[in-house]
Amino acid sequence: MFLLCAGLLAQSKSPVCNAVHRGHAVGHEQDGVDAVREALAAGGDVNERDQARWTPIMHAALECRAQILDLLLEHGAQVNVRSQTTNEGFMTTGRTPLLVAAGCFMSRRRAQLAPERKMPPGYVEYELAAAEKMVHDLLAHGADVTVSDIDRRTPLMMAVMHRWPGAVGDLIATHADVNARDREGRLAIDYADPSDRETIAALNKAGSEKPTGHSGRVACDTEVALNKLGSDFIEDCIAGEDLARAVKKFQEGHGLSPSGQLDPGTLKALGVRP
Repeated sequence: MFLLCAGLLAQSKSPVCNAVHRGHAVGHEQDGVDAVREALAAGGDVNERDQARWTPIMHAALECRAQILDLLLEHGAQVNVRSQTTNEGFMTTGRTPLLVAAGCFMSRRRAQLAPERKMPPGYVEYELAAAEKMVHDLLAHGADVTVSDIDRRTPLMMAVMHRWPGAVGDLIATHADVNARDREGRLAIDYADPSDRETIAALNKAGSEKPTGHSGRVACDTEVALNKLGSDFIEDCIAGEDLARAVKKFQEGHGLSPSGQLDPGTLKALGVRP
């Protein structure tokens, strides 16, 4: 996922967007803060756009870097901007900063890497607090909770899918519609991990309809299943090209039609509920 992002940035003339990603590595958020501050001081536009129409605050949300997002907000970053609305991949699917923040996944990866990088005590908790802080701060600055991406997924659906209970609570408190439906007719509760009782209880208390029986977590659960078999996916819940290649390899090794698609037979073999 980050390679795609970095590839786009390498071709862009977006100094503030580029500066955000200086904070990508484990323990290096301050490098990003400093780089963004320098880029803005040099005349960079806090609301510049790259080729995918992403702005710096959207990149900060993608990186799950709450301090950088705060800095951009302090400098007047717009919170209800939207990327291109196309079906050409994650980077161009009509996203807003809130949609990206609610779907934050990079911080969980950093938290996983923290022990081997010998990070200080408290670092894991620091990373895992980023998504909920970003959502809270964006909402405080007027982010629209009613937005959805090209697949009609809402910020609430994204926060539920990525298991950010604090963000789920803030979105519900800001009157996010718990019964909005995505393009496939699924509700936010369909994106909940069955073991995530806290989130399911919060959705039910807010008046959620009963689950439709069609999971919104197929890509997430497939990544988890493949990782148990030896893959090393960043669990981003994105059904992109990397996942399709891994699924095809799994299919070839298990006598299944090597389509790369998450068809019923493949899901059954992986133990993933459709």
